[in-house]
Amino acid sequence: MSSENQWSGATSDTGNVLDGSALGALLGGNGATAGFSINYERVPQTIADLEEAARFVRGRAKKAQGLTRIPAPGADGVSLNADAQIGKWASDTGTNNLEATLVAGATQLEDLAQKLREDLKTYLQVEELNIPQASPGLTL
Repeated sequence: MSSENQWSGATSDTGNVLDGSALGALLGGNGATAGFSINYERVPQTIADLEEAARFVRGRAKKAQGLTRIPAPGADGVSLNADAQIGKWASDTGTNNLEATLVAGATQLEDLAQKLREDLKTYLQVEELNIPQASPGLTL
């Protein structure tokens, strides 16, 4: 199975972990006020899926770099101009190109995975505090 086919299933699979939340609200730390809940049993797999998605998107960013090195199909002015324009569109020094957009998307995925990792750690620490400790004279 190719990576593209795996992603269509992976994204629909993990979509239920964050009920009704916007990526911007999550990355901005406004998750609690955005009114979503997290299924903590699914978070570890979601983190792995987000990290894999980030690697996939970064790989596509590297492919976008390669578009700048494709030779023009002809020596005429139209072919040479098209080649130059595609190169700029794919990977230019500015921020409005395919490569930069893909890198930014991968970074957002990585940031979201990190936030979920931190939330899971906090959740597990709180759960550990809520576990009743054996105490003499108390039946648990």
